[in-house]
Amino acid sequence: MKKWGALTSLSLAMFIIVIDTTIMNVSISALVEDLNTTVSGVQAAISIYALVMAAFMLIGGKLADILGKKRIFLIGLLIYCTGTTIASFSTSLTMLIIGWSILEGLGAALMIPNIQTLLRGEYEGGDLAFSYGIISAVGAVGAALGPIVGGFFTTYVSWRWAFRTELVIAVIVLVMTRYLAQDVLEGNRPKFDFVGALLSIFGWSSIVLGILLAQSYGFFIAKQPFTIGSFEIAPFGLSITPILVGLGFLLVLLLFSWETHLEATSGSGLFKPSILNAVGLKSGIATRFIQMAITAAFLYLVPLMLQLSFEFTAMQTGIALMPFSIMLLIFAILGARLSSRYYAKRIIQVGFVIAAIGLGMIAISITPDATPTELALGGLFGAGIGLIASQLLNLILSSVPQQDTAETAGLNSTFEQLGNAIGVAVIGTVMLAVLSLTLQENIMSMESIPEEAKVSLVAVAEQGVQLMSDTQLTAGLEAAGLNAVQSAEVETIYGISRTQAFKAGVAVLLYTALLGLVFTLWLPLRKLVSEDVPDPAVTA
Repeated sequence: MKKWGALTSLSLAMFIIVIDTTIMNVSISALVEDLNTTVSGVQAAISIYALVMAAFMLIGGKLADILGKKRIFLIGLLIYCTGTTIASFSTSLTMLIIGWSILEGLGAALMIPNIQTLLRGEYEGGDLAFSYGIISAVGAVGAALGPIVGGFFTTYVSWRWAFRTELVIAVIVLVMTRYLAQDVLEGNRPKFDFVGALLSIFGWSSIVLGILLAQSYGFFIAKQPFTIGSFEIAPFGLSITPILVGLGFLLVLLLFSWETHLEATSGSGLFKPSILNAVGLKSGIATRFIQMAITAAFLYLVPLMLQLSFEFTAMQTGIALMPFSIMLLIFAILGARLSSRYYAKRIIQVGFVIAAIGLGMIAISITPDATPTELALGGLFGAGIGLIASQLLNLILSSVPQQDTAETAGLNSTFEQLGNAIGVAVIGTVMLAVLSLTLQENIMSMESIPEEAKVSLVAVAEQGVQLMSDTQLTAGLEAAGLNAVQSAEVETIYGISRTQAFKAGVAVLLYTALLGLVFTLWLPLRKLVSEDVPDPAVTA
């Protein structure tokens, strides 16, 4: 046990982090009801969770160089335990965001960069290769089990017990960290880059929050002014969204400029921008960003569609996602075995083609009168993502010298989490925008509603509507005092509009997958494994 105690501890830590990113996606309806919030509110919590991880990922790696890998890992674990405890007792969306999105996200950001570096300090040679394989396999299994575990707890106990189970595992990890070697700090340790840290946090946050706020304040023209106290922000009638997104991009440009300056003057920065000059690295990270974005958006959109359109329970939703999870695992293993026979670039390209075909099948199957059994629910999409995942991370890390691997992994992890955050934020914003526009068009064609009432309904739809189930809609219409005929017509057009919103969301994913295929053109053409080397561990 002593030899593999460190691996067991770090594997369990990876498991709870990975499963935490998917476990709540099947619980959206339960969260909306229990916390008295909206689908958009839950979407914001999911995006903020990934955003916090992205904003602090590089910071977590740099703090480890200064204070020690084990120490920062333990600090992250304690923050994670605090966050999951708060999340499990949440009575409001704000409390959930504080516990899950912020504290758990921060704890994960401090742990993830140090898991691989801690492994390198504990094992070498064949033992190290075995450890990497176990960590990768645990990550893949965690991602696949997340919807099932979340569905089971939400349906038969409570979604709160998903967080409490994570807490139990986290405490076990805490106890087992005694098997990790103590930190040996160098005398000449690097200084912490406070300027880079602030630019990273506020830059990425501005971009994602800007996209999220588009739902309430509009993409470009302000639906309503953004207010802070008595101060209103809507210059020239613009929404807060382009202002925040533009500010975010400016801060990110300043971040890269500042880090370039530090590298040129031998200063201590969060990362070395020169790493990005490695052949194929930029296109690799961009492709990985797109892969993570479409996967996260898919795992948000499909559970939402099943729970709102067909009122599936969380458990039914988790089971419905099994074709995606199973095919992802099978094709990730298959892709790893093909690494010695085919170029990684070609396997990734085939993966994007298969994923795009799968998304096209899903889009075609979504119709107002479709039944759950008539829907294509992600098996082919999962197969494509499995092929991509089996190659892409290894291809990215093998693009740089050995001494730059850890820093490259940190940069890549940052953009992975940005992909998660932006993918969910964009897909949710697009679906609500399409729902609003389609409702406005359909309301004007209603025959049972007087013209003056149509004007009021259109104004409500224009200001913003929420995705909701038929049961929620019926309750709202009864409270509004509509008669049976009017309610029936509103329910019909809302169902049609909701279907169009989901189809639009899948269409965006399809176009994004095709964009990812374009980015693969700039990937380097090489095999990850030679013919005489054993198959690599699966990386997902």
